[in-house]
Amino acid sequence: MAPVDGYSLAIDPDGIVTIGFDLPGKVNIMNDDFMMVMPHLLNALEARRGELRGVILTSRKSTFFAGGDLALMLRCQRGQEQSIFDHFELLKSFFRRLERMGLPLVAAMNGTALGGGYELCLACHRRIALANPKTRIGLPEVTFGILPAAGGVIRLTAVLGILPALEFLVTGRSVTVNEALQAGLIHEIAETEAVMMAQAKAWILANPDVRHSWDLPRERGTHRLSPQNEAAMASIAPWLRKTVGSNNNAAMRIADIAAESLSIDFDAASQIETRGFVELVVSDDAHAKISSFFEASNRRRAG
Repeated sequence: MAPVDGYSLAIDPDGIVTIGFDLPGKVNIMNDDFMMVMPHLLNALEARRGELRGVILTSRKSTFFAGGDLALMLRCQRGQEQSIFDHFELLKSFFRRLERMGLPLVAAMNGTALGGGYELCLACHRRIALANPKTRIGLPEVTFGILPAAGGVIRLTAVLGILPALEFLVTGRSVTVNEALQAGLIHEIAETEAVMMAQAKAWILANPDVRHSWDLPRERGTHRLSPQNEAAMASIAPWLRKTVGSNNNAAMRIADIAAESLSIDFDAASQIETRGFVELVVSDDAHAKISSFFEASNRRRAG
């Protein structure tokens, strides 16, 4: 199919559809354009669900996704909590529609994936990154006084385990492709775009029934913490104080949500994560940190 505003969609003879995001601007950002594109894209996929065998998400730009819309977050004010909650719950619903479509979903990461961009990758069943020394992968939200607002806390905790996940979530550390592979943030590295797409298609054909661990049925009572998680929980508080101090509200909220997500179902944890984000994004601390980021960016451009 021909490109439309915001993305291209192509289906190969095996029934594998490739989505290439190309939102207005130099980089893909989860802004108003993304929010308008996603219903159109999801409707197109769902309408042709019967003829598809898998979905590959990639970018038609040199980066995959730069992240969330910080300008939007800076406009969030106290008194707007319900509308902010509704906005980010809608964003999350797009990711849930994708990952629960019943098709293998692969992120073909042809460049940097930060914040919301990496959260989109976490919604995919497989993450393959193009070898590029400039690429950075991570969830830097805590450095802005907020937390990942599109499922990043609970998905990364489920993927890595709570302590390895918190090492990224409460520090905001971004890493290279090789470091991401070592840490479990991605599954594979490809040397060229052609190889990346071939790896993505081969994985889809080999894994037609893949599902996320959080979407598998659980037996009654299996929401209890495992002994390993109970041991990890006991070490979190002192580790947090040592790592980020005791006055980092965003880091503390992230740790609380990650811990709670271990013993409740995904969608309940997701709403708790959204509420935590709303509390943080309207705070003076978040506004000060995001404003400082914009000021530093403007100085770099001017200099």
